[in-house]
Amino acid sequence: MRGMMRAMSVETPETTGQTRTFTTIGVVGLGTMGAGIAEVFARNGYAVIGVEQNDDGVERGRQHLTNSTGRAVEREKMTEAEQAELLGRISYSTSLKDLAEADLVVEAVVESMATKKAIFKELDTIVSPETVLATNTSSLSVTELSSATSAPGRVVGVHFFNPAPVQDLVEVVRTVVTEPSVLTDVQALLGTLGKSPVVCGDKAGFIANTLLFGYL
Repeated sequence: MRGMMRAMSVETPETTGQTRTFTTIGVVGLGTMGAGIAEVFARNGYAVIGVEQNDDGVERGRQHLTNSTGRAVEREKMTEAEQAELLGRISYSTSLKDLAEADLVVEAVVESMATKKAIFKELDTIVSPETVLATNTSSLSVTELSSATSAPGRVVGVHFFNPAPVQDLVEVVRTVVTEPSVLTDVQALLGTLGKSPVVCGDKAGFIANTLLFGYL
C-alpha cells in the first residue's frame, strides 16, 4: 500500500531502555468508529483483532470495513490488491479472550460508563501486564474508567474523530496516574499512523468538545 508503514517498536526514555512493541491491536466494538479505527491500524501494517458481542455485530463491522475500503478503491486511493491486503490483516471474534496477545486494546463501544467499565474489568484479567488499555470515549471520565482495572496507570484515552481514516487529530487523554511511558509510547504509535496526537487532561469534553460547546 502506498505510504504503508510497518508496525514498529517504540523506544522512549521512560521505558528505561526497554522497548514497547506494538504489533497486534485489539478493537472492541466495530460500529462506525471502531471499524474506522481498525481500518487505520490495518492500513498501516498492524494486525488487528476486532471484537463484537455477537455474530451480527461482527458482520456489520466487516461490512463497514469492506464498504469504506471499497470507496477508497473507487476513488483510486488504493488498488484492489491493497484493499485485500488491508482486510486480510483484520480478524474477528465475539470473545474478549482472543485479545490475550494484543499489545494495545482500543475500546470503542457505546458511551456508557457501566458498559465500558465491565469491558475494562474483563480485559484486565485477560491481557498481559504490559498491554495498554485505551478508550475512544469523547466525554466520559477516563480516570473513573481506569478504576475498573488493577493497573490504572496503563489506561489512557485515545479519542479518534469520525471518520477515523480521514481525520488527523487524535486526543490522547491522560489521567493523573497514567504512566509517562504509556503516554509517550501511544503518541509515538499514533505518529506511525500519520495522525496528529494532542495530549489533554481528563476533564469533561477534553479539548475539541469543550471548544465546540463554548462556540455553540
